[in-house]
Amino acid sequence: MSRVAILIGALTVAGVVSGGCGQGSTTSSATTTPHAGAEHSVSAPAPSTSSAAANVRTISVTVHGGQVSGDTGRVQVPLGSQVTLTVHSDVADEMHLHGYDKEAEIPAGGSASIGFTADIPGVFEVELHKSDRQLLQLQVS
Repeated sequence: MSRVAILIGALTVAGVVSGGCGQGSTTSSATTTPHAGAEHSVSAPAPSTSSAAANVRTISVTVHGGQVSGDTGRVQVPLGSQVTLTVHSDVADEMHLHGYDKEAEIPAGGSASIGFTADIPGVFEVELHKSDRQLLQLQVS
């Protein structure tokens, strides 16, 4: 078999493996911060420079007593922008960003964040899986 055929085969397999449930390449990170009295956090956010942090669109939602507040409804972000989505909750749940197929566990009384590049245009639901509650719609355009 030629080297070109081997390389094409390897790239095809790599594309299938990395494709997963997402729709395109995204840069992401998820962090979880437990309640202040907890012993540890699940993961720490990646360090960032001040200029990079200034260009990140932060979307923050709070769930308390079954009520949702903060950046709710339809939230618009420019295509190609860096986004950090943070949910604070008084009960444990799982945040899910559809379309980008990003998830993060939220501890009771804590928060979780998902960081990604908004490189897929469209409208995407952000929900809590366990309580089956929509938090917002992310419009990327």
